[in-house]
Amino acid sequence: MIEVKEPKKEIPVIGTLKAMFIVFKHLFQKPITTQYPEQKRIIEDRFKFRIFLSLDDCVGCTLCEQVCPNKSIAMTSLNRANPRNKRKIYPDVNFGTCTICRNCEEICPTDAIYLTHVFETSRTRNSFTYTPEELSLPEDEVIK
Repeated sequence: MIEVKEPKKEIPVIGTLKAMFIVFKHLFQKPITTQYPEQKRIIEDRFKFRIFLSLDDCVGCTLCEQVCPNKSIAMTSLNRANPRNKRKIYPDVNFGTCTICRNCEEICPTDAIYLTHVFETSRTRNSFTYTPEELSLPEDEVIK
């Protein structure tokens, strides 16, 4: 005959005391919440967000558009004097659908597209699309 042992029953007051101890311990700890935007956290070097475009280096090869998994990059024509870009097409980026996969940065043959640490890109317009001129400007100069 197999003997089945019943698990030990814990005294109900012990569980309540353990919970009170945990709450009391956290009561005197410094909070870890950061009051953004007043306090800014240190950004890691590997964190990249904002896509920048060098209009002088872009050759209009459309590789960035082809490699974008969300179709966030579309090529638009821009009448600009650039002997390297004979088709005069440049990428514009929709940050509403961009997942920052960095495929465009990796595949760009001339390093015209690169990502930076800028991540505060709020806009008042209903469009999240950055034109090629806006991609080449610093974020504080972009008309929002």
